Amino acid sequence: MKEYPKVSIVVLNHNGRKFLDRCLNSVFSQSYSNFEVLLVDNASNDGSTEYVEMKFGHDSRLGIVENDKNYGPIEGNNIGIRRADQQAKYVTLLNNDTELTADWLERMIAVMESDPTIGAACSKQLLMDDPERLQGFGSFIDPCGFNYQLGEGEIDRGQYESKILEIFTAGTTALLIKTKLLRKIGLLDSNYSHGFDDIDLCWRIRLSGFQVVCVPTCAMYHKAGSTTRTVNLDYVLFHREKNRIMTAIKNYTIAYQLRVLPLILTFDLLQILWFTFRKKFLMFRAIVRALKWDIKHFRYIWGQHLRIQYYIRRVSDKEITSHMLKINLQELWRRMVTLSV
Repeated sequence: MKEYPKVSIVVLNHNGRKFLDRCLNSVFSQSYSNFEVLLVDNASNDGSTEYVEMKFGHDSRLGIVENDKNYGPIEGNNIGIRRADQQAKYVTLLNNDTELTADWLERMIAVMESDPTIGAACSKQLLMDDPERLQGFGSFIDPCGFNYQLGEGEIDRGQYESKILEIFTAGTTALLIKTKLLRKIGLLDSNYSHGFDDIDLCWRIRLSGFQVVCVPTCAMYHKAGSTTRTVNLDYVLFHREKNRIMTAIKNYTIAYQLRVLPLILTFDLLQILWFTFRKKFLMFRAIVRALKWDIKHFRYIWGQHLRIQYYIRRVSDKEITSHMLKINLQELWRRMVTLSV
């Protein structure tokens, strides 16, 4: 590349000192050098910031943002994006429990620079504890919002590396995105929790007319689940159901909402009946709470819908849904009866 655009790398951390050495060593060892690193610390009490300052403070590319409280992963990333160099052409969101290959950023930027229609990209993601096994290459959703990870659990044999992969969603574990595009479509929505923030963001990227891709020839390693606190399954189910409905209302036109929302609500009704039959009353209540949450916050959700439809949308729902998977009733049933969320 004739020019090397500036990249701001936002590394989110909360009590993750044990991961930071491996993560930041891989970042500062990149073959691509025109970047800054912002460690956004969500009020850690394990000495994370002191350790990073001692170990990496000599590098002028490092900046540390110490939050006064734990804002959570979504708003923590947003704080990092706001504090990033406004002249940087790209922002990278990076979990602290990751390790990048040495040419990760160089390969990612090369792909982004090669095609102006690419708005965001991720890479091949391998399990840190089983480095020959894939965590995935990004994911796809069906029209009802259920997520399917490409290549998840497979042994990595290079089976997806013949070309750049167009995907629907690139997770925020290691996401590279154009800064100007973020200013246009908005940041992550902090009303999400336990998923869908990345789906919502990538949906807006697609609505604005840009692609989301995976660069399969470079890799990062992820200590999957290490920074996710243990939560009850009913709590996760509550967020999944309220997030699916909110995402559909925000991003579909009214015409497509009339087609999709009845399917989503029918599935929720079937879940309620199933959990009642199985006497899983906490799960029953989780779905009812999700529906109540969306009703209570409908004014906010509809306001976001209007903003997206009038200020972001450049392509039709037909184009958007062409990049989705078909609804798989057998898979939906499996997820329901096994409580897989």
